[in-house]
Order: sequence, then C-alpha cells, then structure tokens
Amino acid sequence: MEHLLLHVILWGPAIGALVTILAGQGMFARVIALLSTGLTLAATTYLYGRYNLQVGGTQFESVMPFIPQIGSSLRIGVDGVSLPLVFLNAFLTFLVVLISWKFTLRPQLYFTLVQFLSTAVTGVFVSLDLFVFFLFWELELAPMFLLIGIWGGARREYAAMKFIIYTIAGSAFMLVGIFALFFLTGVGTFDMFLISDGAKALPVATQVLLFLLLFVGFAVKVPIFPFHTWLPDAHVEAPTPISVLLAGVLLKMGGYGLIRLCMTLLPEGARVLVPFLVILGTINVIYGAMLALSMINGDLKKMIAYSSVSHMGYVIIGMAALSVTGIQGAVVQMFTHGTITALLFTSVGLVYDRTHTRIIPEMGGLAPKMPFIAAGFVMAGLASLGLPGMNGFIGEFLVFIGAFEVWPWQTGIAAFGIVLTAGYITWMLMRVFFGQLDEHKWHGLTDADGREKFVVVAMLALIILTGIWPSAVADVIAIGVAPIARLFA
Repeated sequence: MEHLLLHVILWGPAIGALVTILAGQGMFARVIALLSTGLTLAATTYLYGRYNLQVGGTQFESVMPFIPQIGSSLRIGVDGVSLPLVFLNAFLTFLVVLISWKFTLRPQLYFTLVQFLSTAVTGVFVSLDLFVFFLFWELELAPMFLLIGIWGGARREYAAMKFIIYTIAGSAFMLVGIFALFFLTGVGTFDMFLISDGAKALPVATQVLLFLLLFVGFAVKVPIFPFHTWLPDAHVEAPTPISVLLAGVLLKMGGYGLIRLCMTLLPEGARVLVPFLVILGTINVIYGAMLALSMINGDLKKMIAYSSVSHMGYVIIGMAALSVTGIQGAVVQMFTHGTITALLFTSVGLVYDRTHTRIIPEMGGLAPKMPFIAAGFVMAGLASLGLPGMNGFIGEFLVFIGAFEVWPWQTGIAAFGIVLTAGYITWMLMRVFFGQLDEHKWHGLTDADGREKFVVVAMLALIILTGIWPSAVADVIAIGVAPIARLFA
C-alpha cells in the first residue's frame, strides 16, 4: 500500500499538471494545482508517519522496468535522509500555490510548470537508480528556467540564462561521473545499491576523481563558493513563490546529492577531500554573511539570497565531520533552512507587493502599517539567527557539535557567522519595520489578507513545531545517516 502511495506523491503533481494543460483555464488552473499539491502533501504526511524507525533503511520501495537494455529501472524508495526533504517539497509547493493565487499572467502555464517542478524535485529525492536520478535532476531545469524567464523581474532573461548555463555545465560533469561509475564498476546496472558495492572497491585515486566530477554538479546547486554567483540574480529576478521553491528545496538537491552519491558511493574519495570541503564550507558561511551584510543599504531580497549561501555552508561543514552527529546536523540544517528561508522570502514578497520597493533605505517604520507581516518577518529573522526554540538552532547546534571534534579551528571561524547573521538580520529589521514612518509616502499600506496569513502561520508553525520538538525530524534523519557514517568509522 505505502509503495503505491509513494508513486502518488511522485506522480500526483505531474498528473495535475497534465489536467491543467488540457482543461485548466483561469480559476480552474488554480483549483487543480491546489487539489493536486494538497493531496500530495496529505499523502506525504501520512507516509512520514508510517516510516518505521525501528527498521530504518530504505522503505516503501518499488521497482518498475524503465530501460532494461542499459540496466536502468524506475526504482524508488525513501530513507531517513530523503523522507524529510520529500515532505519539505510537498509542504512548500502547496503553500506556493496559495501564494501564487493572484497571479494573472498566463496562470494555466504557470501552475502547470509549478506542478511539473514538484514531481521533478521529488523524483530526485526518491530515485534509487542513478540514470533516473539524473533524468529527474535535468527535468527540474526546464520549468525553473521558464518560471524565472517569464514571470521574473526586469532582468529575468539574463537571470534565467545564467541559471540554466551554470546548472547545465555542472550537470555535464555529473553525467560524466555517473557514466564513469557505470563502466568502471562493471556491474551492468545503474541501481544505486548494486553500483555502490562496485564503487567502494575502486582505487582511492579513482574515487577522488569520480567524487570531483559529481561534486561540480552538486556544488553549483548548493551553491558552494565559487559556484554561487548565479543564485543572487536568480533570486532577485524570480517571482516570490519561485524564490521560495528555489531556496527552500532546489538548493537542497545539491546537498542531498553530495550525501547520497559522493559520500555514500565513494567513501574513500570523500575521506581524502573533506579537508577541502570544510574550508569551502567555512568560506561559504563567512563570505555569504559578509555579502549579506553589504546589502544593508541595498536589495532586501538579495540580502536573503546571500544569507542562503552562508547558511548552506553549515551543511558542508556538517558533512565534512563524517560522523553521525555531523551528517545528521547537515541534513537537519537543510530541512530547517528550507522552512526558514521560505518564510523570509515570503515576507520579502509581501512587503514588496505593498511598497513596490526592495531597497532597504527606502523603507522604515512599516510595522504599524503591516503588523502581521512585520511579526512574521521578525520571527523568521529570529529563526534564521538560530534562536533556541526555533528550528534554526537545532541544525546549527548539531553541525557545531559534530564538526568541532574534527575541525575545531574551521568550526570556530564558522561560528562567527552567527554573529554576522545576528548583525544583518537585526539591522535589516530595524531599518525596515521600526523607526520613523513616512506617513505621506506609506499612508495606503495594508497588512496581509487571510490567505497570506494562512501561509505565514503554516510556515511559522512548522518552524516552531520542529524547534520545540526536534526529534520529529532529527530522529528520522539520524536513522538515515547512521549507515553513511559507518562507512567512515
């Protein structure tokens, strides 16, 4: 039963997209998207509750023929690493449909692409076949390219082209790595479990080379310095709902790929390269935070984009610990960052919808005019800087605990990122929402409507729920990362 439910989660949004193409005009397109993503979220929540922590490992598996001539099958399943990310994707996609409700520009095409994007991202997380994994990875590019290029801002074509060029260039390296794994292991299949045994037996130098080939593709998506330059442009030009998906789940595909393929299939390669990974992760944390700090007189959305670069650095540092706690912290950080940054970008969008500016010095004292939006933004900011009681604290705490034993100096430097985050977040909130209000300029501002309040409350509820009850996510992830950490014991 549950393995059929995983197919519903995977293909449900795609079926909704096909129905939207055939019959979804105007309001009907919105209703179809809401139903398909709502049912997918309900099924994902049920499956999350059915995951057996006593058994662990990959569950709800199913195998269907795909291209048997090359040893590829549609093998899907979830474990403690992928299941929280599948839930995160379903949760955010459902809310993105609600955020996008008022979109009037080509709604049929817009909601079709959002639903196809959801299936592509889920496919990456549930695929247990390398070839199918790559197909879903590439399938995500087209809808995201069009969503930025059609519904984006003034420089949308430039941002969309930059996104696609960076990602395709990274994918080329990844594809070479996947085919090299297939031929060098000689197992005659792309099945991850079978190819894993052959990959672990490869010489260390070969594993290092293959790790680097795969790493480039995932590093672009995380993004890891110096592959990060596409991200601010994509975020600034993308419409708010697409920024939510981009930061909330698409960046997590990179971190997930590093754990699922690089570390799991090539453990000796990972062991050689982790000193470089922890340096790159530390650079990400500090450099990203400094760039965010430099935006204090600039674009509010670009500041949040740079903060994502910084916070994803903790993910890399956690992986480099090669321990259960460190890798668990990395995955928890991916989940919590997905929830927090989604609320941050949603809040930026709500402010922009009313003020029609994202330039921080042009705002000020807005809290009395939009108290609900201000409260949501403040709560998201507090979660981002790791306030205990919110889920941002859990991921960073686990990363620091896991990484400090192995990389004390690098972890100590990265911890300074918390100070920088507190600086730019509190400074930004003070300048946007507090201080003197220009009554003449902002006299017509309104607060969030009922639909927008529901979205903010839902995101905030998940942030607080997993902050005060972290085991709801951390226990599942711990079960998932334990076999990976044992490879390095």
